[in-house]
Amino acid sequence: MNGVISLLSFITAIYIFNEKGNPAFKMTWILFVFLVPVVGVGFYLFTKAGIGTKYLGARLEKLRVETEPYMQQNEYVVHAMKGGRVANANLSHFLYNQVGFPTYGNSQAQYFPLGDDKFPVLIEELNKAEKFIFMEYHAIEDEYAWSRIQTVLEERVKAGVEVRVFYDDMGSIGFVNLSFARKLEEKGIACRVFNPLLPGLNMFLNNRDHRKITVIDGKVGYTGGYNLANEYFNYTHPYGEWKDTGIRLEGDAVASLTAAFLEMWEASGRCGCSGYRGTEKISGTASVSGKADGIYPAVCGLPVRRNPGWRGCLYQYRQQSG
Repeated sequence: MNGVISLLSFITAIYIFNEKGNPAFKMTWILFVFLVPVVGVGFYLFTKAGIGTKYLGARLEKLRVETEPYMQQNEYVVHAMKGGRVANANLSHFLYNQVGFPTYGNSQAQYFPLGDDKFPVLIEELNKAEKFIFMEYHAIEDEYAWSRIQTVLEERVKAGVEVRVFYDDMGSIGFVNLSFARKLEEKGIACRVFNPLLPGLNMFLNNRDHRKITVIDGKVGYTGGYNLANEYFNYTHPYGEWKDTGIRLEGDAVASLTAAFLEMWEASGRCGCSGYRGTEKISGTASVSGKADGIYPAVCGLPVRRNPGWRGCLYQYRQQSG
């Protein structure tokens, strides 16, 4: 029996050695396989199979295919860019053909050199939301900065605004407790957790959601390097003064942020169209505005006359932001 285990460990180590990859990672795996043969080989084969990673990847790929018709490049925009710097037009072409995100005209951008500069603007903008608020972040800290945001979100829910919050479980370790998502739901804020660590460890812990996105009514979007934690806005200084940058987008370009959010939201659970809109459930062919049929995808002006499903989740962007 020991001979079989030793042979299996040796074959596994040879396989790891011949794989492409970081030598340091390969050496770590080889040592693990030889030091704890049964556990090491089993764990390596399980992680190599990547069941969770492959499932999520396949689901996202399917959603991207369905989203593609609504993410077409306006060739007039590219043509206009060629009249300026050709390098920018080439970059636009590369991004669209490689990752499927078009370049937009009719858009404005505001740059924030610090999170401190962005935070009061974000709070003011959230207060103006009339239709929906989407927030997707790697880390949320349930402290002062978030409490100010949550207060606004709760007020917007009472005003009939749909609010969805999506955060990464590992990124928020030590920042929120296990009841955080449930408490948001109780306030009428739809909440999902990306790749939760509990109940039970899964095998794609290293696949994390590092996005930092806020979308308001499909008209205004925020993205950048800061999470929703005190240190990013320099309310606390565990590592000294924090320097992260970000931008505020307004106009057509916000459509990509809307689609990106809804893709990941859908990939991480049931379609959000059957979830909360405040305390009102959305079902059947009713849109978020309460009107039957005519649910508008986020980046398309054509109605989808059927039960919402995924494309219904790309809902009413043109109608609500027009």
